[in-house]
Amino acid sequence: MIGKRVWVLAALLALSLAAGCGRSGEIETTLPIQTMQPADSPEPTAIPDIGNVDPAPVCPTARGVGTVSPAVSISSITFLVNGIEQVVLKNKVLQALPGDEVQIREVIICAGSFSGDGGQACVDFAPTDENGQEIMSEHKGTDTVPVIPSLMIISDLNFTWTVGENWSGFYAVLNHWTPVETQDPGCASGRCERDDWLIVEFQ
Repeated sequence: MIGKRVWVLAALLALSLAAGCGRSGEIETTLPIQTMQPADSPEPTAIPDIGNVDPAPVCPTARGVGTVSPAVSISSITFLVNGIEQVVLKNKVLQALPGDEVQIREVIICAGSFSGDGGQACVDFAPTDENGQEIMSEHKGTDTVPVIPSLMIISDLNFTWTVGENWSGFYAVLNHWTPVETQDPGCASGRCERDDWLIVEFQ
């Protein structure tokens, strides 16, 4: 269990330093340990589809290092594996084998009640190898969306991977870009913080 926590923390550090789902011109790209790939797409010209599913949701507990209100968490991720939809919640697994085509189509994130400016949030993804290490050449990040006190749907994603022989799953890290400086210097020098993370393991 302790060993797993160590590589989870290392993954959080790597993905948040990439902040590939961050703001153009504000992303730290210099890493002391690993070389990161930038986001696949430039700064968006339009915000992805965001729906208010529930005006007062009960959000999953955010497990990251965020301290700036509101805490934003990952509620679910919708995958397509060889065209078949699978919805993954916290601590769940994905039915996928080497050679399968895996797509991420939608991420639902969640924030409870708060007042003032909630900032923006986005989610970084990277597959992991059999040792639990990120395969950063396959890193992808969503666009940022405004944080509101609700469930927020980041949809119309088209992230596609072919599962490698040594892949064990995916990391998802939620980066919260806050209106004030954070206590998370590992996330773009404190301009964002890693509010939540999720491990999706292949089965």
